[in-house]
Amino acid sequence: MIAELRFYTITPGHTQALLDQFTNTSLPLFAKHGIAAGGPWLRRLTKGEQLVYLLEFADEDDRQRRWTAFREDPEWREVVASGAGQVPHVAGSEIVELIR
Repeated sequence: MIAELRFYTITPGHTQALLDQFTNTSLPLFAKHGIAAGGPWLRRLTKGEQLVYLLEFADEDDRQRRWTAFREDPEWREVVASGAGQVPHVAGSEIVELIR
């Protein structure tokens, strides 16, 4: 099993917009593509906040196949395109890979 523990540092003032996008778009698309997801959680930092969630995959091939399908999904591409030219909700990110 491979898990990805993901941390997204939120641009100030964009917490609710990112949570809404994650809950209303990302989570359903993860489910559509068979990606097991836990969260989201909000992590409060000294300066700012992070969106934190966990994804699980059977192995590396499973992870690559599911991420490719997710990124190529027309609904996700529309989300990405609709954000072009706008202030992004995410100021930075970190992915911690956990392998069992």
